Amino acid sequence: MEGRIETKLSIESIRVKAYHGYYAAERKIGGMYSISVCVFDSSSVAENYAEIDDSVNYEMIHAEVISIMKNEYKLIEECCKAMWDVLKKLKPSAVWEVHLVKEDVPIKHVGSTSFSIKA
Repeated sequence: MEGRIETKLSIESIRVKAYHGYYAAERKIGGMYSISVCVFDSSSVAENYAEIDDSVNYEMIHAEVISIMKNEYKLIEECCKAMWDVLKKLKPSAVWEVHLVKEDVPIKHVGSTSFSIKA
């Protein structure tokens, strides 16, 4: 019986200016967002990860994140879910975690808000 190992590929802090927010002014002026993505999977102990097909191409993940962030969303929850839906299709058997941080929020003394999905 061949052994299995658990793997995690992460892409941290993709920073993007986007035009999301509940209030029209937020969607007009935009703000900075930070997105992190983790892909959890398992593979054979014998896997050597010598080819891009042995993993998830993080350039594809980056491109999808940038593309999705070009859309306008009122809530970061909606944006995060849309991103998770698209990314999950890249490797459906893996568990994907998407963490979206809105860096500047229109609430006094609040530095950021965030939302995560993992499944």
